[in-house]
Amino acid sequence: MIDMRNSTARVTMREITAAGRRYASNPIALASFMAGVRLAPEVLLEATWRNTAGAAGNFAFFRNLMLGLLPRIYDVRHLETLGGRFALRVMGIGRHGEFTTMVVNRRVVTLTGLPLDEVAGTAIIDASIRADVFLALWNDMLAELAETTLTRIAMARSVSQQTH
Repeated sequence: MIDMRNSTARVTMREITAAGRRYASNPIALASFMAGVRLAPEVLLEATWRNTAGAAGNFAFFRNLMLGLLPRIYDVRHLETLGGRFALRVMGIGRHGEFTTMVVNRRVVTLTGLPLDEVAGTAIIDASIRADVFLALWNDMLAELAETTLTRIAMARSVSQQTH
């Protein structure tokens, strides 16, 4: 179990995939979906990361991430290659953890809830992931982005100092 109270817990997508169904119901589908996330240094400045600290904020974290940030940073072409829609259940936060990310008019949008199979009347879920694991995955992705960004800044400063 990854400790959700420890906001520095990290797990990579590779580790999730290697763990089989231990962390996610369909790790291959989840990895395919996460491959469409396009992180740029500006993401590190998002207020989302500061405003949702603490156990009570974890639900807000997932809502802010999935409904606010993800549509802005997700590659629309990648989502189209996945069929134009991905239904994700974040387990452990109840009905607050069901999201459908889709392409609408060449834009990515995320809605709360899951699509329904009209014949069976059941929810369609492409993948589900434990909330603590999803949080740790985003922690890892953001930490990697921060490390890469700091390295680039240091290299740019070094080059600038050498030319002066």
